[in-house]
Amino acid sequence: MIKKIHSDQLQVGMYISNLDASCLEHNFSSSQFAVTSDELIQKIHNTGIKGMYIDTNKGLDIQDAASVIEVDNALTKETVKVGSDNDALENQIPVQQELERARGIYKDAHNIMQDLMSDIRLGKQVDIERVEPISEQLVESVFRNKDALISLSRLKDKDHYTFMHSVSVAGLMITFSRAMGFDIGKIKEIAIGGMLHDIGKMMTPDNVLNKPDKLDENEFNIMKSHVVYSKELLEDKPGITQAALDVAAMHHERVDGTGYPLGLKGDEISQVGQMSSIVDVYDALTSIRVYKSAWEPNMALKKLLEWSNHHFNPDLVKQFIRCLGIYPIGTLVELASGSIAIVIEQGEKDLLNPKVRIVYNKHIKGLVTVKDIELWKTDDRIVKSASAETYSINMAALY
Repeated sequence: MIKKIHSDQLQVGMYISNLDASCLEHNFSSSQFAVTSDELIQKIHNTGIKGMYIDTNKGLDIQDAASVIEVDNALTKETVKVGSDNDALENQIPVQQELERARGIYKDAHNIMQDLMSDIRLGKQVDIERVEPISEQLVESVFRNKDALISLSRLKDKDHYTFMHSVSVAGLMITFSRAMGFDIGKIKEIAIGGMLHDIGKMMTPDNVLNKPDKLDENEFNIMKSHVVYSKELLEDKPGITQAALDVAAMHHERVDGTGYPLGLKGDEISQVGQMSSIVDVYDALTSIRVYKSAWEPNMALKKLLEWSNHHFNPDLVKQFIRCLGIYPIGTLVELASGSIAIVIEQGEKDLLNPKVRIVYNKHIKGLVTVKDIELWKTDDRIVKSASAETYSINMAALY
């Protein structure tokens, strides 16, 4: 049986089936291994990992530990409760009306970030003036319809992750900041910070930045330095405000002090910094990388909720879930009928029953003629999230 334990309960003789931490948080080559020594336990503690799942069929057991099914059921219930407390933002125009315009803005932003980061590699200064207009267009798109840009953030490819991640973080931070009630001026500042938050990665050696395998300890420490470089490249630059700088300098800090580069705790991390740490991890989890598959948004939101016991501000995590919805746009889901569908629009009155695009049928094991349905008008319902990889579905071709 797979059970969830706290790191303080870890003992030699247990078998870890899942470290229950983002791959950004540690450099273990695998999340599954036998606990063979006290030194290994100390190494796990040093990473700041607070919880993990153990396989009691392969190692020692703890009788009163919750099973993985019990944990998942509790997280699902809590996610639904939080997401259903819907103070989400209203869109001004329909998502399909904004989608094509958002796609163009997203592409332009990606190209600008690619050019800008290439310039940094050549030793040039950060050209803030190139980022400001496209950041403003991202803000305008989110204010017209937040779901259009969010849906595009799912359609990354592993070869252009760094550039596309920067644009996606900017879009998600705009949506989050708007839900928090920030004024438009501050939201534009935060958008610039989102676009530039990983600029320091251009100071990271290619063999580390683009390594297809897990980083070793030395490489992991080198990768961590990108936050310091980002701050150095941006601070004191015209057009970079404190809010923008906080996104770049604090997106890897954690409220329990286990983050980097400074190990800040609680309110030592600004509100914008705490928000950026949530958004950065969410986008990383839901993106395909050379060394991992993409998680479905609903699964990533449940993990953020689970990790808010230590790494993240729980109130901010809940606000983030509310503004994205229980099934964010772009989520692949399995329906009770056996259909596989992409969420393309939130439900008018019921977030558990959104508008979906049916693209695959489990019973015939194949793609079907694309069909959009409003679940709140049918007897069908969402059973669970689905994986595009499992069904060989090309999301970019179907959305």
